[in-house]
Amino acid sequence: MLVTGPLAAGAGAFGTVATALAVGGTLGAVVAGMLRRPSVRLVAGMAGIGALLQIGAGLTPGLLLLLVLVVPMAIVESVSDTAGTTVLQTDPPAAMRGRVLGVWRSLSTGWGLLGPLVAGGLMELLGARAALVLGGVVIAATAGAGALLHGRGRPALAVLPRLRPLRFAAARPQLSAVA
Repeated sequence: MLVTGPLAAGAGAFGTVATALAVGGTLGAVVAGMLRRPSVRLVAGMAGIGALLQIGAGLTPGLLLLLVLVVPMAIVESVSDTAGTTVLQTDPPAAMRGRVLGVWRSLSTGWGLLGPLVAGGLMELLGARAALVLGGVVIAATAGAGALLHGRGRPALAVLPRLRPLRFAAARPQLSAVA
C-alpha cells in the first residue's frame, strides 16, 4: 500500500521493493545460519533495529530511500526471527522446553491468523504510513521492555517448584529427554 499509495509508484516499483525485501531476507537467513549461540539480547536488539527501520520506511518521502531501508530491515528481521526461534529451543531448562515451545507455537499461530487482519485494518483505518510507524513503535517498545526485563535477573518462572512427571503403576519404557 505504501508503494502504490503515498509514494505513487506503479506495479514495477512494487516488484522492485518486493525483490529488495526478498534479497534482504535471504541475506538475513545466511547471517542467522552463521550464529553459533544467539542470545535474548541479540534478538531484542535486532527486533528493535528492524522496528526503527520500519518506522523510517513508513516516513520515507521517496522510493529510493525506501529501497535503501528495506534491505537492512529485512536482514535484521530475518536474523531476529531465526535467532528468536533458536533461543526458544535452547535457552529454557530441558524440563520446560516442550511447554515453552508449545506456548510459543500457539501464540505464533494465533498471530499468524490475526496479524494480517490487524495490519490490513490499520492500513485501511490509518493509512500505510501511519500503520507502518505504529507497528514499528509497538515492536520497538516491546523489544525494549523485553530487554529491560530480561536484564533484571532470572524470570519469575524460575521460582516455581519443579514439576515432577506423573508415575504410573504399569511398567513403561523410559523415554529419553529430547531438546
